[in-house]
Amino acid sequence: MKRLQLEDLSKQLGYSKTLISMVLNGKGNQYGISKKTQEAVLNAVAQLDYTPNKFARALRTGKSFFIGLIVADLGNTFYSTIAKSVESALFDKGYNLMVCSTEEDENREKKLVEIMFNQQGVDGIIVATSFKNAEFYADPRFAKSSIVLIDRILPLFNSHYVIIDNYDGSLEITNKLINEGCKNIFCLAITPSHLSTIEDRVNGYKDAMSKNNLDTSNHVFPINFAHTQCDVQKFLQQIMDTHQKPDAIYCLNNSIVIKLLNLLRQKEYEKYFAKTKIACFDNIELFDLIDRKVISISQPVNDIGLISANLLLDVIDGKQTAKSNVVLPIQLINR
Repeated sequence: MKRLQLEDLSKQLGYSKTLISMVLNGKGNQYGISKKTQEAVLNAVAQLDYTPNKFARALRTGKSFFIGLIVADLGNTFYSTIAKSVESALFDKGYNLMVCSTEEDENREKKLVEIMFNQQGVDGIIVATSFKNAEFYADPRFAKSSIVLIDRILPLFNSHYVIIDNYDGSLEITNKLINEGCKNIFCLAITPSHLSTIEDRVNGYKDAMSKNNLDTSNHVFPINFAHTQCDVQKFLQQIMDTHQKPDAIYCLNNSIVIKLLNLLRQKEYEKYFAKTKIACFDNIELFDLIDRKVISISQPVNDIGLISANLLLDVIDGKQTAKSNVVLPIQLINR
Protein backbone atom coordinates (compact mmCIF):
# COMPACT_ATOMS: atom_id res chain seq x y z
CA MET A 1 0.00 0.00 0.00
CA LYS A 2 1.24 3.45 -0.93
CA ARG A 3 2.59 5.50 1.95
CA LEU A 4 0.80 8.79 2.59
CA GLN A 5 2.62 11.73 1.01
CA LEU A 6 2.05 15.36 1.97
CA GLU A 7 1.86 16.20 -1.73
CA ASP A 8 -1.07 13.82 -2.23
CA LEU A 9 -2.87 15.18 0.81
CA SER A 10 -2.20 18.74 -0.32
CA LYS A 11 -3.81 18.08 -3.70
CA GLN A 12 -6.81 16.40 -2.10
CA LEU A 13 -7.49 19.12 0.47
CA GLY A 14 -6.31 22.17 -1.40
CA TYR A 15 -4.01 23.22 1.45
CA SER A 16 -0.25 23.76 1.26
CA LYS A 17 2.13 21.04 2.40
CA THR A 18 3.54 23.45 5.00
CA LEU A 19 0.10 24.08 6.53
CA ILE A 20 -0.70 20.36 6.66
CA SER A 21 2.68 19.62 8.25
CA MET A 22 2.07 22.25 10.94
CA VAL A 23 -1.31 20.73 11.79
CA LEU A 24 0.04 17.15 11.92
CA ASN A 25 2.84 18.30 14.22
CA GLY A 26 0.39 19.93 16.60
CA LYS A 27 1.47 23.49 15.76
CA GLY A 28 -1.75 24.72 14.18
CA ASN A 29 -2.64 27.05 17.03
CA GLN A 30 0.91 28.35 17.23
CA TYR A 31 0.79 29.47 13.60
CA GLY A 32 -2.75 30.83 13.71
CA ILE A 33 -4.41 28.09 11.66
CA SER A 34 -8.15 28.09 12.28
CA LYS A 35 -9.80 25.31 14.25
CA LYS A 36 -12.00 24.52 11.25
CA THR A 37 -8.98 24.04 8.98
CA GLN A 38 -7.12 21.94 11.54
CA GLU A 39 -10.17 19.71 11.98
CA ALA A 40 -10.53 19.30 8.21
CA VAL A 41 -6.90 18.15 7.91
CA LEU A 42 -7.08 15.72 10.83
CA ASN A 43 -10.40 14.26 9.70
CA ALA A 44 -9.05 13.69 6.19
CA VAL A 45 -5.91 11.96 7.45
CA ALA A 46 -7.87 9.81 9.92
CA GLN A 47 -10.09 8.53 7.10
CA LEU A 48 -7.14 7.42 4.98
CA ASP A 49 -5.69 3.98 5.50
CA TYR A 50 -2.09 5.18 5.80
CA THR A 51 0.46 5.06 8.61
CA PRO A 52 0.00 8.70 9.71
CA ASN A 53 -3.69 8.22 10.53
CA LYS A 54 -2.70 6.91 13.97
CA PHE A 55 -0.69 10.04 14.53
CA ALA A 56 -3.62 12.20 13.51
CA ARG A 57 -5.90 10.17 15.75
CA ALA A 58 -3.48 10.72 18.63
CA LEU A 59 -3.48 14.47 18.02
CA ARG A 60 -7.26 14.57 18.04
CA THR A 61 -7.74 12.42 21.14
CA GLY A 62 -4.68 13.30 23.20
CA LYS A 63 -3.69 9.63 23.29
CA SER A 64 -0.73 7.76 21.84
CA PHE A 65 -2.63 4.45 21.72
CA PHE A 66 0.46 2.68 23.09
CA ILE A 67 0.50 0.73 26.36
CA GLY A 68 3.59 -0.42 28.22
CA LEU A 69 3.93 -3.84 29.84
CA ILE A 70 6.84 -4.32 32.22
CA VAL A 71 7.45 -7.82 33.60
CA ALA A 72 10.24 -9.54 35.48
CA ASP A 73 11.25 -12.19 32.95
CA LEU A 74 9.85 -12.57 29.44
CA GLY A 75 11.58 -15.94 29.19
CA ASN A 76 9.20 -17.25 31.85
CA THR A 77 6.05 -18.76 30.33
CA PHE A 78 3.98 -17.12 33.08
CA TYR A 79 4.86 -13.64 31.86
CA SER A 80 4.94 -14.44 28.15
CA THR A 81 1.41 -15.81 28.42
CA ILE A 82 0.28 -12.67 30.23
CA ALA A 83 1.90 -10.54 27.51
CA LYS A 84 0.03 -12.44 24.81
CA SER A 85 -3.30 -11.97 26.62
CA VAL A 86 -2.67 -8.26 27.18
CA GLU A 87 -1.73 -7.78 23.53
CA SER A 88 -4.88 -9.58 22.38
CA ALA A 89 -7.13 -7.42 24.57
CA LEU A 90 -5.44 -4.19 23.48
CA PHE A 91 -5.42 -5.05 19.78
CA ASP A 92 -9.20 -5.38 19.80
CA LYS A 93 -9.41 -1.82 21.18
CA GLY A 94 -6.97 -0.28 18.68
CA TYR A 95 -3.99 -0.10 21.06
CA ASN A 96 -0.40 -1.22 20.56
CA LEU A 97 1.78 -2.91 23.17
CA MET A 98 5.39 -2.29 24.20
CA VAL A 99 6.87 -5.09 26.33
CA CYS A 100 10.03 -4.89 28.44
CA SER A 101 11.71 -7.08 31.06
CA THR A 102 13.36 -5.91 34.29
CA GLU A 103 15.23 -9.11 35.21
CA GLU A 104 14.15 -8.26 38.80
CA ASP A 105 16.35 -5.15 38.75
CA GLU A 106 14.80 -2.08 40.44
CA ASN A 107 17.08 0.38 38.62
CA ARG A 108 16.18 -1.14 35.29
CA GLU A 109 12.48 -0.96 36.13
CA LYS A 110 12.81 2.70 37.11
CA LYS A 111 14.52 3.50 33.82
CA LEU A 112 11.93 1.59 31.78
CA VAL A 113 9.00 3.36 33.45
CA GLU A 114 10.57 6.77 32.88
CA ILE A 115 11.35 5.98 29.24
CA MET A 116 7.84 4.73 28.56
CA PHE A 117 6.11 7.74 30.08
CA ASN A 118 8.56 10.50 29.18
CA GLN A 119 10.08 9.41 25.86
CA GLN A 120 7.61 6.93 24.36
CA GLY A 121 4.54 8.74 25.65
CA VAL A 122 2.52 5.64 26.48
CA ASP A 123 -1.03 6.15 27.73
CA GLY A 124 -0.45 3.81 30.68
CA ILE A 125 1.54 0.85 31.94
CA ILE A 126 0.89 -2.60 33.37
CA VAL A 127 3.77 -3.64 35.61
CA ALA A 128 4.91 -6.62 37.65
CA THR A 129 7.08 -4.54 39.95
CA SER A 130 10.32 -5.62 41.55
CA PHE A 131 10.39 -2.71 43.99
CA LYS A 132 10.42 -3.28 47.74
CA ASN A 133 8.34 -0.19 48.55
CA ALA A 134 6.11 2.35 46.84
CA GLU A 135 8.46 5.33 46.99
CA PHE A 136 9.17 5.43 43.24
CA TYR A 137 5.55 5.08 42.07
CA ALA A 138 4.28 7.44 44.78
CA ASP A 139 6.35 10.27 43.26
CA PRO A 140 4.04 13.24 42.43
CA ARG A 141 5.11 13.13 38.76
CA PHE A 142 3.18 9.85 38.42
CA ALA A 143 0.09 11.17 40.22
CA LYS A 144 -1.88 11.45 36.97
CA SER A 145 -0.32 8.43 35.26
CA SER A 146 -2.41 5.36 34.52
CA ILE A 147 -0.79 2.36 36.22
CA VAL A 148 -2.04 -1.15 36.97
CA LEU A 149 0.07 -3.58 39.01
CA ILE A 150 -0.05 -7.29 38.23
CA ASP A 151 1.20 -10.36 40.08
CA ARG A 152 2.79 -8.24 42.85
CA ILE A 153 1.57 -5.37 45.01
CA LEU A 154 3.45 -2.69 46.90
CA PRO A 155 2.87 -2.09 50.64
CA LEU A 156 1.11 1.18 51.52
CA PHE A 157 0.50 2.00 47.85
CA ASN A 158 -3.10 2.68 46.87
CA SER A 159 -3.13 1.38 43.32
CA HIS A 160 -5.13 -0.66 40.85
CA TYR A 161 -3.94 -4.25 40.80
CA VAL A 162 -4.73 -7.74 39.50
CA ILE A 163 -3.16 -10.60 41.45
CA ILE A 164 -3.90 -14.17 42.50
CA ASP A 165 -4.45 -15.56 45.99
CA ASN A 166 -0.86 -16.54 46.73
CA TYR A 167 -1.29 -17.17 50.46
CA ASP A 168 -4.28 -19.51 50.22
CA GLY A 169 -2.76 -21.30 47.24
CA SER A 170 0.45 -21.96 49.14
CA LEU A 171 -1.50 -23.02 52.22
CA GLU A 172 -3.54 -25.46 50.12
CA ILE A 173 -0.64 -27.09 48.31
CA THR A 174 1.36 -27.48 51.53
CA ASN A 175 -1.65 -29.03 53.29
CA LYS A 176 -1.99 -31.41 50.33
CA LEU A 177 1.59 -32.60 50.82
CA ILE A 178 1.04 -32.99 54.55
CA ASN A 179 -2.16 -34.97 54.00
CA GLU A 180 -0.20 -37.32 51.76
CA GLY A 181 2.14 -38.08 54.63
CA CYS A 182 4.91 -35.55 54.04
CA LYS A 183 6.46 -34.07 57.17
CA ASN A 184 9.93 -32.97 56.14
CA ILE A 185 9.01 -30.41 53.44
CA PHE A 186 11.59 -28.00 52.04
CA CYS A 187 10.63 -24.76 50.33
CA LEU A 188 12.67 -23.19 47.51
CA ALA A 189 11.90 -19.47 47.23
CA ILE A 190 13.04 -17.29 44.34
CA THR A 191 14.59 -13.89 45.08
CA PRO A 192 13.95 -11.01 45.63
CA SER A 193 12.38 -12.30 48.83
CA HIS A 194 10.58 -8.98 49.48
CA LEU A 195 8.16 -9.52 46.59
CA SER A 196 4.58 -9.80 47.84
CA THR A 197 4.07 -13.03 45.89
CA ILE A 198 7.05 -14.69 47.55
CA GLU A 199 6.21 -13.38 51.03
CA ASP A 200 2.61 -14.65 50.75
CA ARG A 201 3.67 -18.06 49.45
CA VAL A 202 6.32 -18.50 52.14
CA ASN A 203 3.82 -17.45 54.82
CA GLY A 204 1.23 -19.88 53.48
CA TYR A 205 3.78 -22.68 53.59
CA LYS A 206 4.94 -21.79 57.11
CA ASP A 207 1.41 -21.47 58.51
CA ALA A 208 0.36 -24.84 57.09
CA MET A 209 3.45 -26.47 58.60
CA SER A 210 3.01 -24.71 61.94
CA LYS A 211 -0.66 -25.72 62.26
CA ASN A 212 0.45 -29.31 61.84
CA ASN A 213 3.31 -28.91 64.36
CA LEU A 214 5.95 -29.43 61.67
CA ASP A 215 9.36 -27.77 61.70
CA THR A 216 10.22 -25.03 59.17
CA SER A 217 13.50 -23.85 60.68
CA ASN A 218 16.21 -23.92 57.98
CA HIS A 219 13.65 -25.33 55.54
CA VAL A 220 13.21 -22.23 53.36
CA PHE A 221 16.05 -21.86 50.85
CA PRO A 222 16.46 -18.61 48.87
CA ILE A 223 17.21 -19.24 45.20
CA ASN A 224 18.84 -16.30 43.46
CA PHE A 225 16.94 -15.20 40.34
CA ALA A 226 20.19 -14.74 38.41
CA HIS A 227 21.75 -18.04 39.51
CA THR A 228 18.80 -20.44 39.70
CA GLN A 229 20.56 -23.53 38.36
CA CYS A 230 23.60 -23.07 40.58
CA ASP A 231 21.59 -22.42 43.75
CA VAL A 232 19.23 -25.37 43.23
CA GLN A 233 22.26 -27.62 42.77
CA LYS A 234 23.82 -26.22 45.96
CA PHE A 235 20.57 -26.99 47.80
CA LEU A 236 20.52 -30.60 46.61
CA GLN A 237 24.16 -31.09 47.51
CA GLN A 238 23.66 -29.59 50.96
CA ILE A 239 20.74 -31.92 51.62
CA MET A 240 22.83 -34.91 50.65
CA ASP A 241 25.91 -33.76 52.59
CA THR A 242 23.85 -33.33 55.77
CA HIS A 243 22.09 -36.68 55.23
CA GLN A 244 18.60 -35.18 55.29
CA LYS A 245 15.72 -37.00 53.66
CA PRO A 246 13.07 -34.59 52.34
CA ASP A 247 9.57 -35.99 51.95
CA ALA A 248 8.82 -33.15 49.55
CA ILE A 249 10.41 -30.18 47.83
CA TYR A 250 8.04 -27.28 47.22
CA CYS A 251 9.16 -24.78 44.54
CA LEU A 252 7.63 -21.31 44.58
CA ASN A 253 7.80 -20.76 40.82
CA ASN A 254 8.29 -22.65 37.57
CA SER A 255 11.86 -21.43 36.94
CA ILE A 256 13.01 -23.25 40.07
CA VAL A 257 11.10 -26.46 39.42
CA ILE A 258 12.40 -26.77 35.84
CA LYS A 259 16.00 -26.56 37.07
CA LEU A 260 15.19 -28.99 39.89
CA LEU A 261 13.60 -31.59 37.60
CA ASN A 262 16.56 -31.43 35.22
CA LEU A 263 19.05 -31.95 38.07
CA LEU A 264 17.06 -34.84 39.53
CA ARG A 265 17.65 -36.76 36.28
CA GLN A 266 21.37 -36.87 37.06
CA LYS A 267 22.63 -40.08 38.62
CA GLU A 268 24.12 -38.45 41.70
CA TYR A 269 20.69 -37.06 42.66
CA GLU A 270 18.21 -39.42 41.02
CA LYS A 271 18.46 -42.26 43.52
CA TYR A 272 18.73 -40.10 46.66
CA PHE A 273 15.59 -38.09 45.85
CA ALA A 274 13.66 -40.89 44.15
CA LYS A 275 10.87 -40.91 46.76
CA THR A 276 10.77 -37.15 47.29
CA LYS A 277 7.51 -35.55 46.17
CA ILE A 278 7.75 -32.41 44.02
CA ALA A 279 5.31 -29.50 44.22
CA CYS A 280 5.21 -26.17 42.42
CA PHE A 281 3.24 -22.94 42.76
CA ASP A 282 2.68 -22.86 39.03
CA ASN A 283 1.45 -25.21 36.35
CA ILE A 284 3.17 -25.77 33.00
CA GLU A 285 2.63 -28.26 30.15
CA LEU A 286 5.87 -30.03 31.01
CA PHE A 287 4.24 -31.55 34.11
CA ASP A 288 1.85 -33.58 31.93
CA LEU A 289 4.68 -34.89 29.74
CA ILE A 290 7.16 -36.23 32.29
CA ASP A 291 7.08 -39.38 34.40
CA ARG A 292 7.85 -37.53 37.64
CA LYS A 293 4.58 -36.43 39.22
CA VAL A 294 4.36 -32.76 40.18
CA ILE A 295 1.58 -31.39 42.37
CA SER A 296 0.95 -27.86 41.18
CA ILE A 297 -1.09 -24.69 41.43
CA SER A 298 -2.81 -23.55 38.26
CA GLN A 299 -2.99 -19.77 38.03
CA PRO A 300 -5.53 -17.98 35.78
CA VAL A 301 -2.72 -16.46 33.72
CA ASN A 302 -4.84 -15.45 30.73
CA ASP A 303 -7.36 -13.77 33.03
CA ILE A 304 -4.58 -11.72 34.64
CA GLY A 305 -3.64 -10.35 31.23
CA LEU A 306 -7.18 -9.71 29.98
CA ILE A 307 -8.48 -8.17 33.19
CA SER A 308 -5.45 -5.93 33.72
CA ALA A 309 -5.58 -4.69 30.10
CA ASN A 310 -9.28 -3.85 30.25
CA LEU A 311 -8.89 -2.28 33.69
CA LEU A 312 -6.08 -0.04 32.44
CA LEU A 313 -8.14 1.08 29.43
CA ASP A 314 -11.01 1.98 31.78
CA VAL A 315 -8.58 3.98 33.93
CA ILE A 316 -7.25 5.81 30.87
CA ASP A 317 -10.79 6.62 29.68
CA GLY A 318 -11.83 7.83 33.15
CA LYS A 319 -14.36 5.03 33.60
CA GLN A 320 -12.52 3.58 36.61
CA THR A 321 -11.97 6.25 39.24
CA ALA A 322 -12.08 4.16 42.44
CA LYS A 323 -9.12 1.85 42.99
CA SER A 324 -9.87 -1.64 41.72
CA ASN A 325 -8.21 -4.53 43.53
CA VAL A 326 -8.76 -7.89 41.82
CA VAL A 327 -7.70 -11.11 43.55
CA LEU A 328 -8.20 -14.18 41.38
CA PRO A 329 -8.60 -17.73 42.73
CA ILE A 330 -6.25 -20.63 42.00
CA GLN A 331 -6.77 -24.35 41.34
CA LEU A 332 -4.82 -27.23 42.86
CA ILE A 333 -3.70 -29.78 40.25
CA ASN A 334 -3.12 -33.19 41.78
CA ARG A 335 -1.04 -35.71 39.87
